[in-house]
Amino acid sequence: MTEQCTVIAIFTPKTEYCEEIRELLLRITPFVHSEPGCEFYTLNEDVDGRFVFIEAWSTRALWQEHNDRQTVKDIIAGVEGKLQRDVEVYEMYNQPTGSVGKGSLTGK
Repeated sequence: MTEQCTVIAIFTPKTEYCEEIRELLLRITPFVHSEPGCEFYTLNEDVDGRFVFIEAWSTRALWQEHNDRQTVKDIIAGVEGKLQRDVEVYEMYNQPTGSVGKGSLTGK
């Protein structure tokens, strides 16, 4: 696929590791921003204490390259044994609808 790849990655930390995981993800995020194809990579925390990355990559191939980079390896190593469950990852492709700029993450 050559269209923009949108990804949601959800980390559910064990309570005692919440701050450590937050710091890890915040530290690594700026490095991901400079990776080829990264259109956005935002870290969010939901009301239940989960960390949610919302990402957009210009192509699926570049997202897959990101998954092989040191940044992801560092995240995987840093969260090992510290999560309540495996990281949930959802790969998606936008279905634009409605008003221009409001029905698509690309703004088109």
